Amino acid sequence: MGIFDLFKEKETPTPERILELAVFSLGSETDLYRISQHLSLAFGAPAWERFAGRRSLVFNLDEGSLAAQIPYRLSARLFEDGGGFVRLDLDLSGHAFDVEEGILWRRRELSSALARFLEAALSTRDPEGLKHASGADEALARLGIVPERIAGELDFGFTPGSTLIKIGVLPKGGEKIASGPDTVLLDGVYYVESNDEETLREIERWVYREGASAWHRLSLRRWLERMDDVRSSLNRSHIKDFARFLRRVNRFVTRERRFTASHLPVPYLTVDSEFSLLTDDFDPTSRRLTELFSVRQEEAVDVALSELRRLSRKQEKLFVAWVVLVAVAGVFLGVLQLFFPQASWLWMIGAGALIIFPLGAYYLWAFLRRRSDPKRAARLAELKRRQEILSESVSRLEGDQGVPEEFREELLTRTRRELARIERLRSEEEGA
Repeated sequence: MGIFDLFKEKETPTPERILELAVFSLGSETDLYRISQHLSLAFGAPAWERFAGRRSLVFNLDEGSLAAQIPYRLSARLFEDGGGFVRLDLDLSGHAFDVEEGILWRRRELSSALARFLEAALSTRDPEGLKHASGADEALARLGIVPERIAGELDFGFTPGSTLIKIGVLPKGGEKIASGPDTVLLDGVYYVESNDEETLREIERWVYREGASAWHRLSLRRWLERMDDVRSSLNRSHIKDFARFLRRVNRFVTRERRFTASHLPVPYLTVDSEFSLLTDDFDPTSRRLTELFSVRQEEAVDVALSELRRLSRKQEKLFVAWVVLVAVAGVFLGVLQLFFPQASWLWMIGAGALIIFPLGAYYLWAFLRRRSDPKRAARLAELKRRQEILSESVSRLEGDQGVPEEFREELLTRTRRELARIERLRSEEEGA
């Protein structure tokens, strides 16, 4: 090696800062207040922030120094739609080494943070086992999570891979996608020339959009894979799960189509992006799934109509039997009246009993049968449970000074509206 080789610039200059993002999904929806109360036990009080117009929670998962020299911070941002991302922030300023050839600086730390956050949010050391555990829905609901289900199986986890953002250095190759500050995209890594928070926030927003789109596409494929199970089942909860999934993805697509950025060239990035692939897949795939469910619903309706006709014929027979009974009893009482005219009041009571008692017994039997319907009892129990959870959230939120005022008022309005809806549904069910 010549003496001048000592002063050559490194092949890969050290960035000032590196961010790594990994997107996750907990369910179809999260109650930010309830899950904040739950996760604060593990990670401390969260920060309430708006991120691209969304309400979000930011938890500080861990911070320290890697190899006793590189400061790092691990955090998680959680949204109301059930998704979020974990972020690893490395401060490399003041260091001069080839980061590509240097210490193993990220994989183990980020992976353990992802796993730890998921386990804490779901309150289990075995997330995979939770997918098949009985009572999982109720346990998650009390934590503030509305679980996503695909043909009856819980659906949550992390999107494969992660996204890197390197700040303070630009590669020789790559494609420049923005200026002021210069931003280059190379092999899926974003390089930003200067530490501009607004630009970094837009990239984070874009990464979340892409990660959530990939997750929704994966869920669509899983629905297609599980359609045989759905077709062979008359379980109406699968149809409700599918309807909830379609509403969630439809809301996501509608919102993300309005995505704008002042630094990133969104129309350029959208080409062949996960979001564009999702929109291409969503309409035909959801239509196909809807058609399959419609066929299954038609079969279920046919079964219900057949059962209704059977019950109708049974009621007709009961009515004919009651008419014959009344007629025979009338003839019999009439004959007895001829022989015992002095006991006419007794025969009138007997005739009334023969008319009223069978009808009263039938309606009493129908009433008791409806009240003892296990499906109806389960619906009432579910509504009661949700009402109790929402009432508890309202009472705790009203007096919680740790939530910023604007967020507290928004959450109270939303929770009270949902509580009123649940109370109305419960009163209708109890009066049915």
